[in-house]
Amino acid sequence: MSAPNSRLAAVFVVIVAVLVGGAAVAPYALGSEGGAASDPVDVENEQFQPGTILPDETPEEGEITMDSDATGKTILVDVGHRNGVSETELEPLLSTLAENGHRIRFYRGQRQSLNESLRSADAFLVVSPREKFTSDELAGVEAFTDAGGRMIVMGDPPSVQISGGLLLGLGSIQETGPQTASLGSNYGIAYGSGYLYNMETNDNNYKSVFVEPGATSELTTGVDRVVMREAVPIRTADATRALVGTDGTHLSTTRDAGTYAVVARSGNVTAVGDTDFVTRENAFDADNEVLIGNLADFLVDGEKRPGAPAEPGADEPQRPPTGDGPAPGPRPTPAPA
Repeated sequence: MSAPNSRLAAVFVVIVAVLVGGAAVAPYALGSEGGAASDPVDVENEQFQPGTILPDETPEEGEITMDSDATGKTILVDVGHRNGVSETELEPLLSTLAENGHRIRFYRGQRQSLNESLRSADAFLVVSPREKFTSDELAGVEAFTDAGGRMIVMGDPPSVQISGGLLLGLGSIQETGPQTASLGSNYGIAYGSGYLYNMETNDNNYKSVFVEPGATSELTTGVDRVVMREAVPIRTADATRALVGTDGTHLSTTRDAGTYAVVARSGNVTAVGDTDFVTRENAFDADNEVLIGNLADFLVDGEKRPGAPAEPGADEPQRPPTGDGPAPGPRPTPAPA
């Protein structure tokens, strides 16, 4: 064998000897004895235990059902005021209504006015409108509910909007929120500022607060607790506070704890301070599906008088037609025969 080959063979033998010797010494170097090297190591730190790492999740199961025996009602859904929720996100509620024999129509603000669309509707659903209702529309909505029409208004907390060149000091930060104040003011309902949070009891996020019945009503039938993902408080003096936050719920703008209403009803109007609970992603958290079914019942259980809101001029007194002839004067007394 040549000298280079003999040197390569010697190096190979040395490497094999080192590997075999290291494998034999490793168990003793690591403090293991015999076959104990394969035994699991006990971890004492609780933060590494699976039970403390994974949060408890609210079970997602159930079915959205309706108890109302009403059929053939027409629900008008507002999508003509730059609403912050898409038609797809409302699918759990709208599908439930359609499956129970009701008709869904959308107001897009193109071919006809809102008041004209409301005349042929039995209920009105408004979710997170970003555009203000005009004075004529507000008057029409009030006439609609006065005639027995049902309305649900859902709102969200204000969002932050940056305008202009903020980095150059020329821009500004503004809060923009749903235009729900004007809709609720006629019914003694106001949407508060900020959002609700709970650091003690929540559904995996401090903004995902639990709400529970605050009063016995048709809206709370079968409801134990509901998950609201980002709720705004509803302020009211006379309306029924149907659902309120659980203990430990705070308001972001004041940091104060309190019993904040999230769902309230005033006659034919129900106000909800959240829009996420009705989406497919959250519809089956806790008792959300029960609340959605109750809201569907609320929409179709009204009895609206036809023709409301009335067409412009319909309530004005009728005047006699005018012609080109002379104005009528006193009729002459007929001569005796």
